[in-house]
Amino acid sequence: MRIPDSTTAIPELPAAFAPRGRLVELLDRADPEQLVAVIAPAGYGKTVLLTHWLRRPGVPRAAWISLDAAVDADRFRATLCAALATVPGLREFAGLHTAARAPGGSGGSDFVHALAVALDDVRPAVRLVVDDVHALTDLDALRDLGRLVRMRPRGLRLVLAGRSDPPLPLPRLRLESRLLEVRAEQLAFTRDEAAALVGSARLDLTAEQVRALHHRTAGWAAGLRFAAIALRSTDDRQGFIDQFSGSERSMADFLAGEVMGSLAAATRQFLEIEAVCAELPAGLAVALSGQADAAHRLDALVKDTALLQRVEPATYRIHPLLRTYLVAELERHHPVLHRHAHATSARWWCRADEPVHAVRHAARTGDPGLLNDILGDVGLRAVARGAFSDLRRMLDVVRGAGGPPDAWVPLLEAVVEHRTGTARAAAAALEQAERSWPRAPGPALTSLRGAVELLVRGHRTTPLPAGAPGGGAAAEALRLLLDLSRASAQLEREDLDRDAALARLDRVVAVARERDFACLEVWGLSLQSLVELGRGRYSAMAAAAGAAVVVATRSGLPAVLAAAPNALIAYRDLLAADPVAARQRAAATLSAGGPLPVKAELILRAVHSAALSDLGRPDGGLARWREALVAHGDRAPAATLAALAVLEHRVAVVQAGASSAARTTEWLEARVGKVAEVLLMDAWAHQLAGQHHAAAIAVEPIVRGAVPRLVAYTPVEAHLVLAESALQAGAPDRGREELETALAQASELEVARPFALTSGATEELLTVVTPVAAGAWLRHRIDSARPLVHNHVPAALSERELAVLAMLPSLLSAAEIAEELTVSVNTVKTHIRSIYAKLHVSSRRDAVERARERSLLA
Repeated sequence: MRIPDSTTAIPELPAAFAPRGRLVELLDRADPEQLVAVIAPAGYGKTVLLTHWLRRPGVPRAAWISLDAAVDADRFRATLCAALATVPGLREFAGLHTAARAPGGSGGSDFVHALAVALDDVRPAVRLVVDDVHALTDLDALRDLGRLVRMRPRGLRLVLAGRSDPPLPLPRLRLESRLLEVRAEQLAFTRDEAAALVGSARLDLTAEQVRALHHRTAGWAAGLRFAAIALRSTDDRQGFIDQFSGSERSMADFLAGEVMGSLAAATRQFLEIEAVCAELPAGLAVALSGQADAAHRLDALVKDTALLQRVEPATYRIHPLLRTYLVAELERHHPVLHRHAHATSARWWCRADEPVHAVRHAARTGDPGLLNDILGDVGLRAVARGAFSDLRRMLDVVRGAGGPPDAWVPLLEAVVEHRTGTARAAAAALEQAERSWPRAPGPALTSLRGAVELLVRGHRTTPLPAGAPGGGAAAEALRLLLDLSRASAQLEREDLDRDAALARLDRVVAVARERDFACLEVWGLSLQSLVELGRGRYSAMAAAAGAAVVVATRSGLPAVLAAAPNALIAYRDLLAADPVAARQRAAATLSAGGPLPVKAELILRAVHSAALSDLGRPDGGLARWREALVAHGDRAPAATLAALAVLEHRVAVVQAGASSAARTTEWLEARVGKVAEVLLMDAWAHQLAGQHHAAAIAVEPIVRGAVPRLVAYTPVEAHLVLAESALQAGAPDRGREELETALAQASELEVARPFALTSGATEELLTVVTPVAAGAWLRHRIDSARPLVHNHVPAALSERELAVLAMLPSLLSAAEIAEELTVSVNTVKTHIRSIYAKLHVSSRRDAVERARERSLLA
């Protein structure tokens, strides 16, 4: 029987060739008694690898057989003999084909036995590659191959290469360590090997372009080779790489002929439907195909072709190029089935709580109704859990799908912007939703719009639908979102029933915790802390805020969601006379990155500046903070404005003097009227000027409750003013009484900062009175703060001194300054000496530098 030379010739290496050193070393490490099996689908480079392995210089003798489906037992035996006969010194094997055709069915057994005996004495051993072994289907030929494997002649190193496992006892050989396997996962090109292959084709690609090709092909040799061929003939290489997929004509022809052509029609259609999903859980495979045994069919395909992989115990993945080809075929020939498969996938992923997958598939159905239903369901759940990055990706997918705009997208975007972005962006999104509002909105969409209006504008114009939004997690999330939106709007009202608000928020937090809605739980706790702030219950405020921070951290929520709770904790630390902790928390939160909620940022910056001032380290940021307060103060509740103004007043005094602090008083009064905090700051101004009687008169309405009070501890500060006034007036008993009253009130509120900042006669009396009148907590905090807190308030510069100071940075002499101000030179010198004394400096240069630190100079 004549055997064509092409059947037994070792193939030539292709022109574009990249050595696979790691795989060659793996083949070389095979034990002499091991069978080598190189099994992978078409296009994985099996033949090229083995060709390179055999053609290296100095490699022992080798033979090659290329099989096809027409090979029967006789032809297999003849081919085996012909291949061995090509090896120098083994010409005698050419005559063995005569024995292979022995009559009576015994020829195969006799032939293999004779061949094995002859090969036992051959040295060095011959490497024999049997390529395309999957094509060998003749039972007698397969029995001959099996006998040869079992007999293991010492002079033969047998290598089987094919697209699927041959019907040989490979599992037993594996258990006996008599099998070396090279599978698709090893044959897949690494990124470096892909770069080498591209380079061998004389293509000069960037590292990023190679990375993209490697990712698109998943290291599949055929895909890389087809890409290299196409890239040589295109001028727009980047454009080709961006669009490269299994739908390119040459790639599609290869997949259709070499991969899909070997599969039954039913299997091809099964794969086309399953290919709509990049990740294919077994349950989804069943839903797509309607076949209960879908997982078993996929397992069989994994075994037969590594173009399918089982990436988890019950999840499969189709090679990306093959998947692209399959989906294109399904859409081209069965468009209705294609849309139905995506709809099935969208619903399945929605039930599986994989929102991004659900929206992507819904967007590909071309069904806006389904897309809106899916987006509403998964979008509300994403809001509830704080999965804002996922939600943004979903919204991008919907926008990218085209079609008429729908209100779901901007309303969900408005919630995201409200929680993690800016108020302006949230308002813009709400306006977009109003422009795209449908004629017949569903109850869920209407309820969401009402919630967003409350969040963005503080009031609602959209009538809410009667009854509950429905059942399920999304409906529960919407109910809680509405509750939180109402609570957020009500916090702005002066007549808020705080007890009722806390009770409602307790219920929201409990349900959110039970449902694992971390974002809504943090939101509810944050609102609780704000309500407690308004009640002056600072410990309860800090406890709720601390719980919010714990939930946000544990759940991995965006840091911005913990900004408001952290701001209130920092404020609590400041009031507890712990400026170090307050500064650290405020600084860490401010530096976390990204935009912060307006109220949170105002509080954080005020606390940070006040803490530094308490520590005797003014940060010079007074002007910037005032700009922020002026820009955003109208969006903060009156109580918040008053609390921040009280903090800023002292910072202004320390950094810029009494005249600068007076601007804070005027700013607050213009917004909230003559409230207790305005009177308190007036009293402080009188104290700075040594007018203690006037200071006492200013705070009398506060202690009598004759004026509205916005900050809980303002009466404590008022009694301290009265104590200092009495002591300065020579009334120690009255001073002691006022101080004891202040300590008692502060003990109840757990506020220590006012005492850490006392000066003058009150500071001296405090060391005597505190152990008697204060509780244990307050005594501990005052004692701890004394070594840290800087309670010296610098003397204020007069208007004339400020005018002289403004000219010190110039090169004008004292005489020239006097001429500019139309005063005597001696007067100017007196003002300069006073400036030096009040700024604690001894030179003009140091005076200018210190003045700039305290924002007295620009």
